[in-house]
Amino acid sequence: MRLGILFFATLIAVGAEQLTVLNYNVWNSHQGGRSYADCVKWVNTVKPDIAGWQELVGWNETKLKKLARDWKHPHAAALKGGGYNIGLTSRTPIEVIARHQKGFWHGYLHCRTAGLDVIVCHLWPGGVRQQMGEANQLHNLVTKLHKEEREVILMGDFNAHAKSDKAWLDRQQPLLARRAPGDAKKRSEDRFIVDGEYTFPIMNRILEAPMSDVVRDQFDKKHPIPTYEQGLLLGSFPTRVLGHVKTPELQRGFLERIDFILTTPSLAKRCVLAKVVRESAVLEMISDHYPLIAIFKK
Repeated sequence: MRLGILFFATLIAVGAEQLTVLNYNVWNSHQGGRSYADCVKWVNTVKPDIAGWQELVGWNETKLKKLARDWKHPHAAALKGGGYNIGLTSRTPIEVIARHQKGFWHGYLHCRTAGLDVIVCHLWPGGVRQQMGEANQLHNLVTKLHKEEREVILMGDFNAHAKSDKAWLDRQQPLLARRAPGDAKKRSEDRFIVDGEYTFPIMNRILEAPMSDVVRDQFDKKHPIPTYEQGLLLGSFPTRVLGHVKTPELQRGFLERIDFILTTPSLAKRCVLAKVVRESAVLEMISDHYPLIAIFKK
């Protein structure tokens, strides 16, 4: 409870001189709309300036623009006309730079808003080769923007792990036992698990751009030598809405971090708070992912 109070007190204190960014995979359009009202209510407590969305299933840009008014965002853009959609909403005007699907299972949406290049993505979890192709495209895009001295936010559901999480991820044996049999059936070059351990080629490639993992950076400031229990605070998936993790005791062995907010290094220096938000009980029922928040000095 104390962590939740401190978190929301920080949000209230930041005011107009700071920028609040939200990323949220809302799981099949809020479970077909069943958790939409709870999601909107929670988002309005956070008051994000910019929000990236994944799994807006069946939504098009017109619908997103209409519904974004519910969380006080008059501007919105979507990747495509429907399907497993990606969206961006903002308090300030959005300029769409690219709606990109070629070479992706889902794709990415590249926009400019609030003086930043913002890229919202959703990577495919099926195999290393496909996902590495997607990672290479994101790496090349961010590298180009970095050379142009643009400040960039890249956020989304990456369906991949960061090497920085290896210490606690290696202890997630129930998760490994659930994933390993299916992974072993893939061609060797598509496997994410090698010799019983996770590999990290996807996030390694993207972070080389260079990009900063602001959630992990802020976590490390608070926990320079984290315990296993502290590492679990980074888990962004799954929430307890899923049947196999419906209690905290069941959930702990399956937690993993696959959602990220990444930024170019200059923007990362202005980050004052970044975390996976887990405090509110309603977040256990809105989606199977937890939301991420990052706050930056303007």
